[in-house]
Order: sequence, then C-alpha cells, then structure tokens
Amino acid sequence: MLNKNYSLLWAGQVVSQIGNRLYLMALAWYFVAVLNNNGGLFLLFIISSLPSLLLGIFAGPLVERWNKKHLIIWCDILSGLLTGMLALMVYNGSASTWLIYAVCFALNTVNLLFSPSVNSIIPAILRKDQLQKGMSYMKMITFLGQILGAAIGGVLVGAIGVYFTILINSVSFFISAVAGMCIKYEDTIKTTSKHYFKEMKEGIMYVKSNSLVKRILVITLGSNLFLPALIVLIPIIIKEGMGLDALHYGIADAMLPIGAVAMSLWLAQRKGIIRPLQVLATGIMGTALCFWGVAAIHYYLFALVMILLYGCFINYVNIQVITYFVGSIEPEFRGRFFSILESLSYATISLSYVIASITSSTFQPYTTLAINGLGLAAFATLAYFWNRKKTY
Repeated sequence: MLNKNYSLLWAGQVVSQIGNRLYLMALAWYFVAVLNNNGGLFLLFIISSLPSLLLGIFAGPLVERWNKKHLIIWCDILSGLLTGMLALMVYNGSASTWLIYAVCFALNTVNLLFSPSVNSIIPAILRKDQLQKGMSYMKMITFLGQILGAAIGGVLVGAIGVYFTILINSVSFFISAVAGMCIKYEDTIKTTSKHYFKEMKEGIMYVKSNSLVKRILVITLGSNLFLPALIVLIPIIIKEGMGLDALHYGIADAMLPIGAVAMSLWLAQRKGIIRPLQVLATGIMGTALCFWGVAAIHYYLFALVMILLYGCFINYVNIQVITYFVGSIEPEFRGRFFSILESLSYATISLSYVIASITSSTFQPYTTLAINGLGLAAFATLAYFWNRKKTY
C-alpha cells in the first residue's frame, strides 16, 4: 500500500480504530440501556469534545516543535493506559459517570496532539501525487474500524460485558504504538527562537489571510452544528423509536462506515483538481436529504439505506477537503493549521451536542433530525453560491 512507512501507519490505526469503536459502542449502550440515561449520553459527547474547544488551539506549535513519530507513539501509549484504567474501574464497579467523563476528557486531550501529527507526517512519507489516495485510505481507517467494530460490538457487549470490550480497546492502542515504532521517519524540525504564543498568532493570521480557506471553514464548521445529530440519535431511535435491541443498533451503526469505506475506495481511484466549495455544496446537501429521509419514513430497512448514504456523503466531503488542505497549506504552517481546524471543529461539534440535546428534549427524535436537516441545507446553499464566484 503506497510504501512501507505508510502501511505501518495505516495498519496501526486500523487496529486502534476497531478497538475504539468497540469502546464507543459499549459506552453508548451502557448509558442508554444500562443506566437508562439519555441525558448522560449527550453529556458524554459534550465533555469528550471540550478538550479541543478549550485547548486545541494551543496544540499546533507543540506539534511543529516535536517529532511527529514520537508524538504518535506516546499518544497511543497514553490512550492505552487511560482506557485500561477505565476498564479496570468498570470491572471493579467503581466507575461513576463522572469518572467516565473524566477519562473521555483525558483521551480527547491526548488526541489533540495525535491527529495533527498524523496529518502532518503523511506528506513527509508520500509523494504529492499520492496524497489523495493516501488521505482516502487514511480516512477509510476510521470507518473500517466502525464496520468491524459494529459487526461484533453488539455481540461482545452482550456476551462479555462493557469492561472487557473496553479492555480490547486498551490493547489495540498498544499494538498501534508498536506499529508506530517501526516507521522510518526523520522529522525536519527547525530550531526556532520564536515564542510559543507568537507562533500561535502567526498560525491564526495565516488562516485569516486566505479567503478561500476562510470560506471553507465557515461552511464546514457551520455544518458541524448539525451533522452529528444522526450519530447521536441512532441508539435512541433504534431502542425507543423502533423498539429494537443492541444487535439492530450494531447493524444500523455499521451502515455509516460501510458507506464511508465505499466512498473512500472510489475517491482513491479519482484524480483531478479538487473544488472544495463545490464538494461541500454537494456533500452537505446529500446529508440533509439523508436526515429528512430517516425523519419522514420510520422503517428500519429504509433507515439503514439512509445511514449508509450519510456515510458516503460524510467521506465525500472529509477526504477531498482534507486532501485540499494537506496539498495547499504550506509545510511550516501545517501543524498549527490542523490544530486550529481540530479546535474549531470540536467547538462546533460541542455546540451541536447541546443543540441536539435541547431539541430532542423538546421534540421527538425524528423531528430533531428534520430540524438539523434544514440547517445543513442552508450551509449547502451558501457553499453553492460561493462556488459560483469561482474563488479558486
């Protein structure tokens, strides 16, 4: 796959993402079915996104100063220790909801350094003409992990319990760390006399100086206010709206990554100029239609199709926009840019969980989906009109 170093990075992420999906499914079902605490599930998502909201912007200069390979390895090790600690607490019956929230907060704090490091290391181990294929395969990892995790997640949670399912995730992080140790990579760190906050300010000014990048961020971040609603509401719709069990939830949960992987494979074969605003207009409107489809037709098999298409549209946008950023952002600003992007993304996602929580407490889940679909359609329309101005 492209080259040995990329294959090691990719394989390590596949293993950890499969385990991570098992962990997320276990916690989601634990809150909905065991604790009977839908509000706690929303709060879990909100707290998990807070590190990027509060700290994400500070991670960029650190990523650019430190060796990316070393960051990836240590982030995997710390994540393995944290999830192992959570599994032990659950096993001993000492895991209160606030301890779960604390571990999830810590895990996502570690991820602030991990994700920008991966995005920054990829251009160093691939040729420029391999970037879209490399980003397609890398984005496919998350969803491939979701497919395999969802395929066995419901069975594992029912058969071995939440604690052992989380323990599998802990082991997967250590396997990923070992794969990272085998990557041959020399970081081109430049000795700098700049102050930390000066570097951070330069990163912000770099983003502000690029009008196309600013427009892309407005559309993507605005859409993030509405995009996660379907993911959050899936277990509630399956259990309460349709009266089905964890196995049906696992099947429904697998549809999103199946669609995303299919789109990743298709985009990996495509070449050509990426027009990010055109991509955003098409992809976001497609997700809005999926929301409306699930909201309008309350039939399990139809919902599976809509969730699958939702996965297709999500990766249609993610892969091409990230590929555009990786190829167009200057190397010395990549770490800071992706940290800013990560921080702003999680800030809007945090707000999206608040919006979903408020609307779902006022309206039925299907009505909540329809409302979020309207928000997505508005940003898709804005992307369409900006794209007509030919700002490329």
